[in-house]
Amino acid sequence: MRAALRRSCLDPGAEMVSFDTARHYATTVVQPLNRSQDVPLARAAGRVLATTIEASHGLPPFDQAAMDGYAVCLSDGNDVPLVLPLAGHTSAGDPPGVLAPGTAHRIMTGAALPSGADTVVMQEHVTHRGGLVQFGRDIEAGTHIRKAGEDIAPGTAVLESGVVVGWPEIALLAGLGVEMVSVARPLRIAVLATGSELRGGGKPLQPGAIYDSNGPMLAALLATPNTHVTSLTVRDDVAAIADALQTQAESVDLVITTAGMSVGDEDHVRDAIARAGGRLDFVKVAMKPGKPLAFGKVRNAHFIGLPGNPQAAAFGALAFVRPMVRALLGQSPAERITAEMGFTCARKPDRTELLPVRLSVKSGRLVASRAGRDGSHRMTPIVSADAVAIMPSGATPIEAGACLEVLPFDQPRFGR
Repeated sequence: MRAALRRSCLDPGAEMVSFDTARHYATTVVQPLNRSQDVPLARAAGRVLATTIEASHGLPPFDQAAMDGYAVCLSDGNDVPLVLPLAGHTSAGDPPGVLAPGTAHRIMTGAALPSGADTVVMQEHVTHRGGLVQFGRDIEAGTHIRKAGEDIAPGTAVLESGVVVGWPEIALLAGLGVEMVSVARPLRIAVLATGSELRGGGKPLQPGAIYDSNGPMLAALLATPNTHVTSLTVRDDVAAIADALQTQAESVDLVITTAGMSVGDEDHVRDAIARAGGRLDFVKVAMKPGKPLAFGKVRNAHFIGLPGNPQAAAFGALAFVRPMVRALLGQSPAERITAEMGFTCARKPDRTELLPVRLSVKSGRLVASRAGRDGSHRMTPIVSADAVAIMPSGATPIEAGACLEVLPFDQPRFGR
């Protein structure tokens, strides 16, 4: 879906879109790349499944004993003799035996139920003397048996495409005998931090220079087993930025820039996009921090232009880049998480505000508390926080106790 704009996005007066419109765009404008590779199950942790997996056989694969005990047949009722001769023994891993009529069959937990048996009597309820076993009077038919396929029937779709493989999924697939799995190929992402003042870590700073924090931050924020992220810095020069955009767009799926998206004398990204033959679908979002934020395309690569202040760049990545990455990998949108606000806060009448918060559980409720001082240039609030609270625009304050959506820094399993 393209945002409906009344003017060119290269126009300083281009229309500003709402936060919700930008979020919708981030997840609907892209299509899954549908690139896959086969990897051994042992190396699949954290990867996104590219295809649905069906069970080749049932779990359990055969009727099993659920207890150590004795297999008997009670199909004719509960009139089994109190004493039966013992004939046969099956341990886990042995081929299925045969229950001779009028006998009991020794069986271990997990062993295949012998043919002709329909009940396992746990050994605590049996007395074994010589070649005979003595039962109590309260034997219940059909007990202590794991039926074939009672957990998973053959042909069942056990995992859908788009699922992230974790240790529970690996346990399930291993139990089904899966050796190789088809997963989405890692998404290729380039982060271009623009700014003539930027320097890499470990280098001496000249007066007026600063160390680049956005590049390493976004590379870490977007790093998963399903992404390959590269980052570089580019000076404030239209030709240099355009050249970097063209070069990266030839080999990656998503290009991200930081800074240079506004309309100041040294903000060159918009012009560089045009020079690189790209397009911008919109360049301003009604949000704080992060109003100068753009979506578009350069060659075949999707493009997101983030602001330069660290908080604005990080929060833009959480709100828009991560959802776009999920969409490109073929995943459904993450379930939204809400938390109870532990503070009262005034709202902006014309824009959505993103606030750094720390989450905690109090009396069984997820509660968000303010983290750090105001200022999108500050990095200490990011360190103090572990989520962003989304404060919708409005004329009245958000009172303590209200529930708002939060974006955790780390993606919890229950929110996938």
